[in-house]
Formats: sequence, structure tokens, C-alpha cells
Amino acid sequence: MASKLQPIVVFLCLSSIFVRQSAAGQCPMSGTSSGRRSLKQAGPSLQFGFYSSSCPSLDNIVSDKITWYTNEDGSTPAKLLRLFFHDCVAGGCEASILLNSNGAGPAERDAPISATLEKFNVIDDIKATVEAQCPGIVSCADILALAAVHSVRLVGGPTFSIDLGRRDGWNSYASTATSFAPLSTFKVDALLTNFGNIGLDQTDLVALSGAHTIGEIHCTNFADRYQGSSPFPDWNFGNEMYNYCSNYGASPDFATLNRKTFMETLTPNFFDAQYFVALTQGRGMMTSDQELYNDWRTRPLVEAFAADRNYFFDSFVSSMQKMGRLGVITGTDGVIRKQCWASP
Repeated sequence: MASKLQPIVVFLCLSSIFVRQSAAGQCPMSGTSSGRRSLKQAGPSLQFGFYSSSCPSLDNIVSDKITWYTNEDGSTPAKLLRLFFHDCVAGGCEASILLNSNGAGPAERDAPISATLEKFNVIDDIKATVEAQCPGIVSCADILALAAVHSVRLVGGPTFSIDLGRRDGWNSYASTATSFAPLSTFKVDALLTNFGNIGLDQTDLVALSGAHTIGEIHCTNFADRYQGSSPFPDWNFGNEMYNYCSNYGASPDFATLNRKTFMETLTPNFFDAQYFVALTQGRGMMTSDQELYNDWRTRPLVEAFAADRNYFFDSFVSSMQKMGRLGVITGTDGVIRKQCWASP
């Protein structure tokens, strides 16, 4: 089995490089970035209830739209949550992931790491509806943040609020989306370094990884598990995945069939703590998932989350709010885009 597979590594949903931009320092919306620097937590100005007076219908609009799209396609919540992750870890939470490429070069959404991102159309639709009721008020960055919050709630996860007041960025660089991103083959040392570089800690690493309790994964993302360096502890489960991904050996390189499976196979469309239970059973899909249980530093949190869903939910909410403050643009910096895919 192992000799037939070629190792393929892919980027995780969370990377470690940020770029900040402001209206005072405009530059092309896409291309090759320079002057890149690490961003930490936002300074002042994000607030809970930021739009309570200026756009009181905002929350209902976002909730109604996501509910409708989820009824049409049950994978919508996981994909919107992933969009928010990708935005925050590539330039900060300023909606750069939504910008189209232009003549200056490829934007984040066209980087290799972004190839499987979807549901941009959902954010565009929400933005159009919001603009019709509250023109020029609500940023795409805040719409994306709210979409993630409502997506988690809609599939059984915690109901929570996120502070708002983000402005939209001008720039989007494909290189920002890929540089120094953690790989699916990373173990805990490398993961902690990457998360530490952006101001997130060990608890954030484990709690945010819990988002893998919903959604899908391409088989190529865990092909390295069959090379011997990081095998599935549950051998029967690993063999089951191999048979599915290779069509019982017909396409042992995995990429030929390009099949997808669920990140967590027992309750894949329900946001719960089952992801952590799966790790304790040796059923983590990616090396970077299973290593959270294998490593003595992160195992206690995995076990605690597996045993107590409410503890996981509380930690996840805290880490989501913390991540949502990374690299934001506020005040009079940045812009409020009329269309999320187009820089003014």
C-alpha cells in the first residue's frame, strides 16, 4: 500500500503571515506583496453591537440568507467558516480573501491554497441585500465574520456574538495566502510556532482545530498517512479510508479520483465535540489533526474537549473572537466596499 502512494502535502486552513493596509497607503489590490509584517490583536474600536443603530437589520439579514443557502446546500456553513479563517490568516480579518485578481497579479482567492474555497457568492448576495437597506455602512469583513458566527450556530454549535467595526482592505496578494502556511503534515512543534507567529496560543490551536468537526476533506490531504511516518493509529479506519480514496487500489495515488470525505465521519454536518473524540480513537484525518492527541502538550485539551462539549464551545468562542481581531482595519482606515469582490 505505502509504496504506491506519492506523498502530497497541502495547506491547512490557518497560515501565519499578515499584511496590513490603510487608505493612507493604497497600493494595487493584487500582485506581489512587500513590507510584510506580523500582525497581532487589533487596537481600539471593535465593538459588540456596532451596527445596532446604523443597520439594525444586519443580523437578521445574515441569518436568513445563510439559513436559505444551507437549506439548498448543507455544506454551506463549513465553507463559510473556512472562508473566515482564510481571510483572518492572510492579511488580517479585512475581507482580502474576497477580492478578485486584477492586472497587477493574482489575489488571495486565486492562490493554490485557496483553490477549494467556495461560497463567495453567498457573501456577495448578503452584501447586496445589506447595501440595499444600509448603503455604505457595513463592511465585507464584518459580513464575513457574522456569516461565520451564524454558520456555527446553524449546525448546532454555540450561539455567540462577535465584536464588529472592521473596515475593508484594499490589497490582496496570492503570496500572502501561501507564505509560511502550516502544512497538513506538521506536528505540534511546527503548529505552535505558526500560531504563535500570529498571536495565537496553544489553546487557540486546539480549539480552532475543532472547526474540523464539520466539512469535507480531499483524500490528497492525508495521503502522507500511508507513507509510514504518521500512520492512522486505528489501522482499520485507515484501511477503510485508503479503500475509499483509491477505489480499492484502482487509483492508489489518490489524486486521480480526487475524492472527498468528511473531516469527521460520525456527525459530519453537526458542530459538536466528536472531532476530539475521533482523535482519541486514532481517527484524525490529517497528521496535523492526530498529532494534537499524540503530543503530550496538546493531548490534555483534546481529552478535555472530547469529554465536555460545553468546555470546547466556550474555548472555541473565545478563540474565534480572538482570531477575529487579528489585523483588522478600523476607524477611518480602509474602506467600505460596495461589492466585496472589487476594490474601490
